[in-house]
Amino acid sequence: MRRRTWIRGALATALAPAGIATAAGAAVASPGSRAVDLHGIDISNYQSGIDYALAAEQGQRFAIVKAGGCQLADGPYVSSSYAGHVDGSRAAGLRVGHYFLSGDFLTPTAAADFFVENLHDYRVGDVLALDVEVLDDSTRLWEDGEVSAWFNRVREHVGAYVPWFYISTGALRTRSWSHTVAAGAHLWAASWGPNDGTLHGPPELGGRYPDWSAHQYTSVGSVGGAERVDLNVARPSAFDVTEPTDPPDPGENPLPKSATEQDGVPGPVMWRRAQNWLRITSGYTGPIDGVPGPNTYAALQRSLRGWGYTGPIDGVMGPNSWAAVQRLAASHGYTGPIDGAMGPNSWRGFARFLNQNNWD
Repeated sequence: MRRRTWIRGALATALAPAGIATAAGAAVASPGSRAVDLHGIDISNYQSGIDYALAAEQGQRFAIVKAGGCQLADGPYVSSSYAGHVDGSRAAGLRVGHYFLSGDFLTPTAAADFFVENLHDYRVGDVLALDVEVLDDSTRLWEDGEVSAWFNRVREHVGAYVPWFYISTGALRTRSWSHTVAAGAHLWAASWGPNDGTLHGPPELGGRYPDWSAHQYTSVGSVGGAERVDLNVARPSAFDVTEPTDPPDPGENPLPKSATEQDGVPGPVMWRRAQNWLRITSGYTGPIDGVPGPNTYAALQRSLRGWGYTGPIDGVMGPNSWAAVQRLAASHGYTGPIDGAMGPNSWRGFARFLNQNNWD
């Protein structure tokens, strides 16, 4: 079994593939000598007028730049501000990262290919990040297998690198990310709290990831003369180069996939998968028998806290509980009302979530 390797300094430089530049010492070397978290920004077209040197003077140490994405029906794109942000950040002495927004309109492999083909001045030691959220024309969150496939495909192109996995903590808590962990991805968790420009505390991961490496704590910072800038803190180890480990064994007898994803009719297979999901994530200790009862529903209510359920954990499903299920389903293709009245489309979205390999 391969174990994850954290590669520092000169060794990372030695791994640079042909055709890809190596960063100067400050951009490659690990900041392990620093005992405190590093402050940084992530920027896109919305911060086109930022003063990078001023940002550095104000204590920012890294800039993660939007390279592009595949969440638009028009197809994949390169952000118009990308090259300028990279050049300006690097000239100001900031560590540089490049991020790509996931979406419905490229497969993970094709998205990784497009991302790497369009990297601007990538240097070993730069962060290469995947932003996993549902925006614009896209309808669903990428699953664990898709996210890990992107990171592993990027590695095929560039060799060992610094991978960051960006996701909100609410979305993170909806599923398991074992393959993404095995891909070596550092977690970049978005958790704003009141979102008033202040760091209110560490992100709550709900046990879905071993730990966080970077934390985006607000979207309304004021840095480098620009307003509404995303502010982040990152642990020094967030900039370590990684290699993958072996993914978990899926087991000899996985649960079958539920036909509810196609027919919209909930049945025992769907509920068995739900019970297994709840066993893994929410403390369900009952049988995996496909017969939901108070214990199943109580565990479901606990899990639905991340989807807006605020009622009691009493195992009695009502409109508020089912509305939270619909919010979860909306991240997996459901487009109907959030009204707490489950119908075929609501069940299809819920079953699509449950049919992930994580819950086999």
